[in-house]
Amino acid sequence: MAPQPLHPVTVLEQCHVSPSPAPGQPRALPLTFFDLVFWGFPPVQRLLFYHNADLLSVSDFTLGELPRFKKSLAAALHHFYPLAGKLTCEMAEGAVPEVVFLHGDSVPLTVAVSGDDFEDLAGDHARDTTRLHPLLPALRKHGGSRSQDVLAVQVTVFPRAGICIGTTLHHAVADGSSYAHFLRTWAAIHRLGPECRKVLEMDVPPLFDRGVVRDDAGLREAFLRDHRALASAGDTRLDGWDLSLRRGVVLATFRFTDKQLRALGGHVESETSARCSPYALACGAAWAGIVHARGGSIGRDVDGAAASRAHFGFVTGCKPRASPPIPANYFGNCLGLCRVEAGERGLTAAAASAAIWRVIEGLAEEGRALRDARGWVRSVREYASARAVTVAGSPKLRLYAAADFGGAWGRPRKVEIASVERTGAVALAESGRDGDGGGIEVGLALPRAEMEAFRTFYLDLFASLC
Repeated sequence: MAPQPLHPVTVLEQCHVSPSPAPGQPRALPLTFFDLVFWGFPPVQRLLFYHNADLLSVSDFTLGELPRFKKSLAAALHHFYPLAGKLTCEMAEGAVPEVVFLHGDSVPLTVAVSGDDFEDLAGDHARDTTRLHPLLPALRKHGGSRSQDVLAVQVTVFPRAGICIGTTLHHAVADGSSYAHFLRTWAAIHRLGPECRKVLEMDVPPLFDRGVVRDDAGLREAFLRDHRALASAGDTRLDGWDLSLRRGVVLATFRFTDKQLRALGGHVESETSARCSPYALACGAAWAGIVHARGGSIGRDVDGAAASRAHFGFVTGCKPRASPPIPANYFGNCLGLCRVEAGERGLTAAAASAAIWRVIEGLAEEGRALRDARGWVRSVREYASARAVTVAGSPKLRLYAAADFGGAWGRPRKVEIASVERTGAVALAESGRDGDGGGIEVGLALPRAEMEAFRTFYLDLFASLC
């Protein structure tokens, strides 16, 4: 019998929230080649922790705030109705992967109560990932797995402490920018109540028109062929990133303050002459730290040989880089994949940051972001088998501000991308702590011994820069 969690979560209610008012004519949104890059990926799972010591009991929430949460979610889904639809899961010849919304479709909402320690779960220190799993909703499958939900939401109450909102989103439907747009809309509706209409009239609504994504190179059909071939071959290389079935995996957050990033930037420039952005510096330090924590054993190289090169991957926004540019309010995925390599042995934060920055600088060349796009579906799997370090989220999304529900909740105390446990990524966000001004949070999931090694690397790095 599987061991039971020390602090079980009790489900109080499972319901469905439909867009309200119902949107107009039901429609289907075909997946673009940008979406198909993330087909087969684990869903993106986020946790938003809101502190409220005045929440004395579960009934305080279910009778007071819960009806407002449901109503505001329904109103936000009116604007983002594809999130209440179903994603077709068939990839057979002739099948067209798409998001289909029909009247009556909804987002599953779970309401639960937890006896776990809220303050501990919302901390930065290493926490066992199995304690976070009960806070995350699952995406249901329908019709014998022919389709599945796009979004699921869970609200977990911690009496006398606060609440946690967990969201699970299929990555093939929306990227972080589209998620942030939805979250910002939902939070504004909840925060402002009857006055929200005035604010929403000034905000730019999501754009669902797939015609703005040009595909002159036929990437969509190429990616469909790649996915069908990989499925036929039984390819499971994406599992190379998945730590969720291993024992002793922990999640922790490391804060890079503005002062620390300036010091690191000066060090990197003196060592390499590269004047790196804060993003490149945080990513470089995290990459070098993980390589160090793994003791140089990072798996197989992308050609199958024993690893002698360290691999890093990040995404770049392609809306302004496309020709013609894609509007900023476009809803869906619009990310390009970028690859970085460096010598694995003795990789330093300076060398890693400079290598990342050189790739970022290269994106200024017109067309560079999409130049190698035809190989994206297969290269992602090569990177997974090499256990490359990748990035989830971005400080530019400003999720702490987007998720301000107002009232007793305000901004979240902590935002986590819990799904990095399954995707080999480091989670980046703007600092949610007052006084960090311009800082970056880096969250990562590692086996406990590797996390301790990473922590030592992090502390030693900034101690050496003082």
